[in-house]
Amino acid sequence: MLRRMCGCGIAVVVFAGLMGGCASTDKDRAAGLEGANRDLNGQLARARTDIEACNRERDSLNRRLTEALQSAESLRAQLANAPVPVEEPAPGWTAVPGGAMIAIDDSVLFAPGKVVLRQEAKKTLDSVASTINGKYSTKDILVFGHTDDQPIKKSGWEDNWQLSSERALAVVRYLKGHNVAADRLVAAGCGENRPRAKNDSESGRLQNRRVEIFAIEPQSRTGRR
Repeated sequence: MLRRMCGCGIAVVVFAGLMGGCASTDKDRAAGLEGANRDLNGQLARARTDIEACNRERDSLNRRLTEALQSAESLRAQLANAPVPVEEPAPGWTAVPGGAMIAIDDSVLFAPGKVVLRQEAKKTLDSVASTINGKYSTKDILVFGHTDDQPIKKSGWEDNWQLSSERALAVVRYLKGHNVAADRLVAAGCGENRPRAKNDSESGRLQNRRVEIFAIEPQSRTGRR
């Protein structure tokens, strides 16, 4: 009987010990879960803070981008409306986009139907060459010959185109002989195709018979390296 009671007592003690161990484990697990929960809540709070900071930075960048685009658009509008600067032409020359030009009546340069320069024309072309070598030393020089619409009859040229081309070439050769670089010079004949006035009167035809000399910026030049 005593032996049986002792056995029961030992079993009760063992069971109580086991129960006490389970309670301790549950408390530890609960404490661990609470700690992990606190860590997660802290990480979540920091993540929310980071997101809010990123959103503020994004909004700031968007505002700056909008302001930059508005500023660029305003600048484009100002540039579009700004007057294009025009270089002051040399005396006797007329300002044109990219440079200047001078028109010389063909009667100053040539006898009717001829392509040999008059002796008195050389003084005019000397002045032109001096201006080109001074004020327009970096520009291309384009020489255009022009005529009226009267057909060639006695001079022996095939047509007005040939006559205007030969006259432009005579002027180019003279300028080349007065230190204008050959690679800056272009000669072209327009014949009667680019009149300044109607050809229905002698005064109109007189305006159309001319040589035009252009000093132009070389950006749009062709055949150049």
